[in-house]
Amino acid sequence: MTDRIALKPIIRSVLIVLLLLLAFGPSCLAAELGEIQAAIVQKGAQWQAGETSMSVLPPAQQKLRLGLILPKDEDLAAAPLAAMSMPPAGLPVALDWTTPVNFVTPVRDQKSCGSCWAFATAAALESASLIKNTIPCYNLDTSEQVLVSCGSAGSCSGGYVDKASNYIRDSGLPYEACFPYTATNNTCSAACAGYKTDIFKTLSWSWVATTAPTVDAIKNALYNSGPLVTTFAVYGDFFSYKNGIYKHTTGNLAGYHAVLIVGYNDTEQYFKVKNSWGTAWGEAGFFRIAYSELAPATVLFGRYTIAYTMPDTCNGLSITPQTVTFNYSGGTGSIAVDAPGLGCGWNAKSNASWITITSANPKFGDATVTYTVQKNFGTKIRTGTISVGAKTFTVTQKSLTKYPYIEPVKKKEIPVP
Repeated sequence: MTDRIALKPIIRSVLIVLLLLLAFGPSCLAAELGEIQAAIVQKGAQWQAGETSMSVLPPAQQKLRLGLILPKDEDLAAAPLAAMSMPPAGLPVALDWTTPVNFVTPVRDQKSCGSCWAFATAAALESASLIKNTIPCYNLDTSEQVLVSCGSAGSCSGGYVDKASNYIRDSGLPYEACFPYTATNNTCSAACAGYKTDIFKTLSWSWVATTAPTVDAIKNALYNSGPLVTTFAVYGDFFSYKNGIYKHTTGNLAGYHAVLIVGYNDTEQYFKVKNSWGTAWGEAGFFRIAYSELAPATVLFGRYTIAYTMPDTCNGLSITPQTVTFNYSGGTGSIAVDAPGLGCGWNAKSNASWITITSANPKFGDATVTYTVQKNFGTKIRTGTISVGAKTFTVTQKSLTKYPYIEPVKKKEIPVP
């Protein structure tokens, strides 16, 4: 009884706090949003603020959606500084790896785990793999949880993009299905048996910028290497970003964040960036940020930027068989594809109208290509091919007879009166 009496004041206090949050929480959020919108107007910024999936969270929860730990000075010298040359004809005015052909995988959601560093580096690996293998519009999904649980780059309490890049280069990442994301630290023992062997890896990585990024250096690297891992400082107004070209206007420093740069636009002076807060935030999970936000600006955008170099993973790809012969009636068949590793991506394409690919395309690693061959009603043997990566599979089909096949005309029956 005494314990119950002692608990009453505590319960009463908790109820009062909850009532105050319910009563004043929405008004406080509205006031904060109003301050952000006023600051945007005052500073002439070109973006819109509003209630978002991030702005409604309390500050402690917002910080959990960040998680970058800035690289250590001694680690900056451990990787080379990339020398990205401008193409002879000069850079295009704008570049976007999501359009007109998309080499950027879908936006993910790190949830309440400070694993932005894992999502940014995994996203860069995915895009680099698609570009290297010329496989656009493909949802290659690698396991961020392996980085969180099996590497030494960080945890849900934060991590390093350079150490994560080391892990991706040296150990690689399996498919998401091998170790699905749990938004917790978890344990590596929960990963599938092949998390060390069935993997995607980079050949190397290099710094595009460290303490003094420039617009030209990042643009050159985007053009030459594809999407780039980068970092920046997140302030309170960024959580309310809805659309437009972001510039910091107000709010305190919340923490540091890692993201993926996917494009630029010289006309409107911005970089396009893929975030890891789900598609309900920002421009369907992306945001645009002004060139002016590069270091030494407050936001320090691009201060630590990384480019990946991919290996020639498809050297040694083979197919079995290499040729086949069908009779006039056609039929179905298959081709076994032996790839030198999971990182080898390939596509199967029919080069004849009478041969149809029936298996899913494209593929990474070993797989089987299935196809159908139509009937040959002509008078000649015909030959067609299927391209499987750089390999050619040849189909030869016999004809029915030396005369063309003609469907018999059915007699029309006249009903008896």
